[in-house]
Amino acid sequence: MKRLAIIAFLALAVCAGSLFAEHPGGWGIGLQGGWAGGGGGGGLTLKAPKVPVYWTINLNPGWISVSGDYYFIDKALVSGAAGTLGWYLGLGGYVNIAYDHNVGYGYNGWYSHNYWFGIGAEVPIGLSWLPLNFLELYLQLVPHIGIGIYDNGVGLWPGVGGSLGLRFWF
Repeated sequence: MKRLAIIAFLALAVCAGSLFAEHPGGWGIGLQGGWAGGGGGGGLTLKAPKVPVYWTINLNPGWISVSGDYYFIDKALVSGAAGTLGWYLGLGGYVNIAYDHNVGYGYNGWYSHNYWFGIGAEVPIGLSWLPLNFLELYLQLVPHIGIGIYDNGVGLWPGVGGSLGLRFWF
């Protein structure tokens, strides 16, 4: 069993180059819209060089959310004259704060709260298209689960969100 674990680890180390770094390696900044685990509305995305986390700040009236995702699979599917189409799978977390938040859906149904704080985990899976080496368009699904602390209690927050984004690389 120990020998099998060592062989699996060495195989992963050798193959790691094909699993990572299909996105450009510099700065990435852009906008996204939709709904991810931490929140919905319009968002700002940021990826710093040598930091393996894709950050998003979502803003909505009465709601702010920050999420960070690590893509452990980031692989090209097709490369050609129309650019590169790839896919990614990651794991991340989010924190959000809302105040005077009127309508939403939680574990126990529809709700209305004066304030709440949420924290949770998300699993982004998406398609990424780079028609030019400095321009990325992406579409992702984001299954998530978290806990919300509300003005009238605590609740579970499971669901599946999604977003569409545009990112510039330099």
